Amino acid sequence: MQQKWSAFLERNVAVPEVQSALKSVKKLTETKSNFLYRLSFEAEPSDFGKVLSVWNLKKLESEERDG
Repeated sequence: MQQKWSAFLERNVAVPEVQSALKSVKKLTETKSNFLYRLSFEAEPSDFGKVLSVWNLKKLESEERDG
């Protein structure tokens, strides 16, 4: 099944709808990863601030790359 999807994407990567769908999947995957990341219950507030800073930096970098 994965080969069928790969072949489909290779043939249709220039189609705007396919590009939009790929961007949506990427955003959903990033969101899922962010929500799955958890700090331990004993974490200090400064640890939470560090994690937020890193997440925001990664988000800004990816937005700049995507244009």
